[in-house]
Amino acid sequence: MEFDLDKIKRVITQKYGWEEPANWTNFHFEELSQAIESETGDRISKETLRRIFGKRKTAGKRYVPQAYSKLTLLNFVEKINVTEQPQKRRIADERFRHLLWRKNKLLWIIPFGILLLIIVAYVKIPRQLDYNFYCVNPQDKFPYTATFRYDVSSIKDSVFTDFGNGEETYLPRNKSMINYFYKYPANYKVRFYTRTRILDRLNVFAWSKEWVAGYHPNEEPKIFRSFSDQEFYRQPTNFYASVDDLLKEGVDIKENYWTIYRYFFPFEQSLDGVTLNTRFLNNASTGSLTCYDTGIMLVGENGTIEFKFTQEKCARWVSLRVSEKFIDGKYNDLSVFTVDMSDWHNVKMTTQNHNCTIYLNNKLIRSQNYDCELGKLLGIVYQFYGSGKIDQVTLSDSTGNVFYSNNFERNSVAANTP
Repeated sequence: MEFDLDKIKRVITQKYGWEEPANWTNFHFEELSQAIESETGDRISKETLRRIFGKRKTAGKRYVPQAYSKLTLLNFVEKINVTEQPQKRRIADERFRHLLWRKNKLLWIIPFGILLLIIVAYVKIPRQLDYNFYCVNPQDKFPYTATFRYDVSSIKDSVFTDFGNGEETYLPRNKSMINYFYKYPANYKVRFYTRTRILDRLNVFAWSKEWVAGYHPNEEPKIFRSFSDQEFYRQPTNFYASVDDLLKEGVDIKENYWTIYRYFFPFEQSLDGVTLNTRFLNNASTGSLTCYDTGIMLVGENGTIEFKFTQEKCARWVSLRVSEKFIDGKYNDLSVFTVDMSDWHNVKMTTQNHNCTIYLNNKLIRSQNYDCELGKLLGIVYQFYGSGKIDQVTLSDSTGNVFYSNNFERNSVAANTP
């Protein structure tokens, strides 16, 4: 399927009953971004969608979407347009039966139909391509250079990779190696693709022995920027980046911003049998914003657990992801995740037998089953809308043994630190 922006517009507007994209507001682009991620598992930011649909002017020539954005949009349109396919097939079947009844020439119609099916299958079904793509050193302490080996000499289309940061890189056909520098700790989802299909995916894991803090810029809330000073937020008894310190770091506090605390390490413990205990605070006095929220994410080899608490009356912005299951506050009642954040709150999360349970202040608020195993625990991430505080985190295995604990006291040594 070719990238036809006009057709994509028609499918989306018909599906959701929206006006033409020229009349879309911030609401439409935010809803579309969430819908794309929910349907495909891949994300296109609302800012990128504005540029694609012509609502954000770009300097110079007309904006040309990257291959990853095109592929994700095409995949999304195919998924939401799938309900139209049975009707189209029924119409095609009726036409075929009518032709058969009118002509009554089975001897040539049947071979013709078989030939037609073969042609359609040849065109529609993706053919196996001969290629090679792998990472020589997919895991190391950050910052480090990862080396990728590849062979795309037999692929006629141009081939690209996204190293996990949303940046498209062309892979020259006459080369066989490319290096990429990972400067922040994370579990990176690397994509290997052409203009028409994704060929392969793999993980690259950059870990650290210390917590690394930073922020998300206003325009791109998925881009992580590390603080140049990794000491100022380490308060005597907690992690907290004050508004004054954020200004020194160059964070534009007049717009939306998120402060992030992340710790990635090869714990060698299964996320499918783990218990998290932690405490957080995020209110107006700490520098939070309207509908202040706190997001907690546990990252596994194969999937993640993500849940978010918001200020009361802001349940629309709550979301929950447990492996392949994703639930948002638009179509679901997640009001149990809303709380008065003027004081500290205790959170407990446990996984066992493919079920995730979440407790808030010793009260069970959600139990969610899942099918796909999460794999080994690789990291824990806190995300505050504005600037919040953490003062305790403990991780224990399925038998209750603590394998990581930190009370965030300055100059203290975390118990059972890996």
